[in-house]
Amino acid sequence: MKKITQLTFFLLVALLLSCGGESYPAASNEGGISGTGNGGSKSSLSGSAYKGPFIQDGEVNVISIEGDNGSVIANSQIRDNLGDFILEVEPGLLSVSATGRFYDETEATYSEESVTLKALVNKDPEQQATILVNALTLLSHDLAVELIIQGNSYEQATADAQSRVKTVLAAVTGDIPTSQPFINMNIINSPGTTPEDNAYSLYISSLFTEAVNERSIEEPYTMTTLLNTLRADVINNDPIDDATLLSLQEANGRLNAASIQQNLEAVFIGETIAPIGDVIETVSPGLVPPSNLTTSVNTTGDAQQFCFDMTVECSNPEHKAEIITAVGYAYDLQIDDNADFSSPIVNLTGWQRNFFDTEHASLGSGTRYFRVRKSYDDGQLSLWAQTDFVVP
Repeated sequence: MKKITQLTFFLLVALLLSCGGESYPAASNEGGISGTGNGGSKSSLSGSAYKGPFIQDGEVNVISIEGDNGSVIANSQIRDNLGDFILEVEPGLLSVSATGRFYDETEATYSEESVTLKALVNKDPEQQATILVNALTLLSHDLAVELIIQGNSYEQATADAQSRVKTVLAAVTGDIPTSQPFINMNIINSPGTTPEDNAYSLYISSLFTEAVNERSIEEPYTMTTLLNTLRADVINNDPIDDATLLSLQEANGRLNAASIQQNLEAVFIGETIAPIGDVIETVSPGLVPPSNLTTSVNTTGDAQQFCFDMTVECSNPEHKAEIITAVGYAYDLQIDDNADFSSPIVNLTGWQRNFFDTEHASLGSGTRYFRVRKSYDDGQLSLWAQTDFVVP
């Protein structure tokens, strides 16, 4: 396979990001990326786009990725308010892009915002293919393209990219097992899909929508902003930033499985909605912050002590009988002289006990802020528990 520079990769990604109604040269059926289809006649590519379901007249474009080149080879429109589309395309490595407004399954309204979602598929010659374009396929798209350009097969690249997406999202969800590629995950239990995978996909869709709806009340914030933020985290292998993480964690607590199911049943008449409640019940307990956070001064040691996940306060000498060694999780601890924790004086990860103390000499004097959260072995992070105290 021809090697290309990092600059060339970003030029290709720029084309994928800007996919719209522009005219590009027709793609060649010759050559192709190693491990992908090449040559042959056109065949059907059908599917659905959802973040809830896209509504009628949204735009669908297909880019054929050939080596370090890309070109739009087909375009169509969403045919109905279920996000369905169908095109005739040449075989090979294809980037499918859907742009349009969508049904908000959390509020039973249509979005004012138009978003673009993408999916990567390796289309076999002369075989019909069905794919689902969704938020998860978008988050994995750019990394999968980069890995293929670096020489990985389509199968390996997409598997690695999907694993990275799930690792990033695990800060909220923990490690939820899935068995199918993202392009096979629906929000209804359609034939050939797996209910557990569909439930994960619907959960992510609803979680993102709920987070955006709430955050946009306080500041200009859109679905595109959230998706682009998470795409950058995936491609750069970065953790979710604190503000986005908090939005998603708090959104989980507002999700109503029964309401979401009812809203979607009104659109998908006669279909079985993915069991999103199962995922909410799995995720929620781990997001609960450490309980009963208290703090007191240890006058003998001239230190500040903190207790959490105990039934007694630090001022009670018996608290030491409740000190535990955490199993399956650890604690993250921070102390700062700023309430936003922008410059921690103490910043510990992997703390195994539900008791912590620190000498006052290291903290200066005045009001200080302490917070603690659980960090689970599967990647999930709880909400923070927080208190303040005065250093004498």
